[in-house]
Amino acid sequence: MKRYLPIWFAISWVFLGLTGCDRRGNLVSETRCNSAIAEVTNTWRVTYYTNRTHLNPNNVRVEEFGKTQLTNRNGEKPVNAASGPNEDGVWFPALPPEPTPEEIENQRQFGERYNPPELNRNVKFTLQCTVGDLAADGAIYRQAIVALRVSRNFRVSYSMGQVLQVLTPSAEEKTATKRNSAMPDQEPAEVGRPLPEPSSPVVYVDPVMGNDRAIGSESQPLKTITQALKTVQAGAIIQLRPGLYSAESDEVFPLQIKPGVTLRGDVQAQGRGIQITGGGKFLSPTWAGQSVVIVAAGDARIEGVSVTNPNTRGTGIWVEVGSPIIEHSTFMGNNREAIFVSGSAAPKIRSNIIDQNGGNGISFTRDSSGIADSNIIRNSGFGVSITERATPRLVKNQITQNKDGVVLSGETQPLLRYNTIENNARDGIVITSTAEPTLKQNTFNGNGQYDVHNATSKPVKVEEAQLAELKVKGRVN
Repeated sequence: MKRYLPIWFAISWVFLGLTGCDRRGNLVSETRCNSAIAEVTNTWRVTYYTNRTHLNPNNVRVEEFGKTQLTNRNGEKPVNAASGPNEDGVWFPALPPEPTPEEIENQRQFGERYNPPELNRNVKFTLQCTVGDLAADGAIYRQAIVALRVSRNFRVSYSMGQVLQVLTPSAEEKTATKRNSAMPDQEPAEVGRPLPEPSSPVVYVDPVMGNDRAIGSESQPLKTITQALKTVQAGAIIQLRPGLYSAESDEVFPLQIKPGVTLRGDVQAQGRGIQITGGGKFLSPTWAGQSVVIVAAGDARIEGVSVTNPNTRGTGIWVEVGSPIIEHSTFMGNNREAIFVSGSAAPKIRSNIIDQNGGNGISFTRDSSGIADSNIIRNSGFGVSITERATPRLVKNQITQNKDGVVLSGETQPLLRYNTIENNARDGIVITSTAEPTLKQNTFNGNGQYDVHNATSKPVKVEEAQLAELKVKGRVN
């Protein structure tokens, strides 16, 4: 004999499988969405009032004069857009005509006074989803635009008709979407299970053919890195096409790379042809005002670009917090350092060409650490400068043809291992103040004065296979 669950029980079980609760006990569900809408309304308003005082503050009324509206869809530029987009990707209509004094006076009632007209701009955000239209805000709209560049639809969590979070599709979901493109959208059968990690949306930038009012797709690239940085969130890749990125092409420096964002040019060519040149004022928490091309923070990634700051005391990349990755790039012609590391930052600086910079190739200061691995550092003042309490690791670098190869001062305690330090005009390694480096299996050759110049009162331990052949000044074990 077959038994059947009561219909109400089966429906309740499915409903519970698709929902959960937030900390306040509100029901939270997930659904799929395929469009993001931003309705913009501009309205001139005039506030009229009679004997308004602190005892009677609400004796007012508002009249509207003129209105313009514009519908944004998925971040694409509407036909009648007059300005934009803003940082959320919203385009705006033309302003309505401002009311004349005669029009304002005609609406005034006996005994009333009025304030000057004010422009009110309202933006209503909604996502079109399987369950119907859901309310959103600017941040959600921006995230939805990015998600739609990855796949034709995306998941969101929502509660009480309001979107809480955009859950961008994974690469697996994109494949499934293409495979089932002829089928109508359906709610997932197992909403409660963990979602796969989202793939990285890509925003394209082309300084020659791009337009900052475009959507940043491969066929409609943006023009500037500056605009791309306004639109992306963590996990995004800003893909640069060949050309010169400078103030003349409307870049605004410094370019501040957000945590989790990748700025990518041509990795295979070490950034050749992807030239970022300029510099702007950056107020460092520990070094005051600086001229900087790029500020990298968090776990940002910079790869395959060429960076030049020709300004007086100009720095290429400034790192003061987090552990960003800087790799496969070229730094040439910076008036001061190629890369300056300070604060408590611990970057990974790998496989770069650092050449012909006016000051140092890399500077580590304050309490910074991190690693410089497999870089070519040449033709600069000091190849690497390590000061104060910094404790970086220098591994497998070629430090050549600088005035001095590596200069250590303050209380720094770095590790130098497997580096080739050769043909520097004066010394290979200079140790001053109370610096205590650990030197292991480095190669020295052709340095002008000394391979190791220890100007401290303490002996420096040098673990080298051919220590006797080194040119040494000061105490060395």
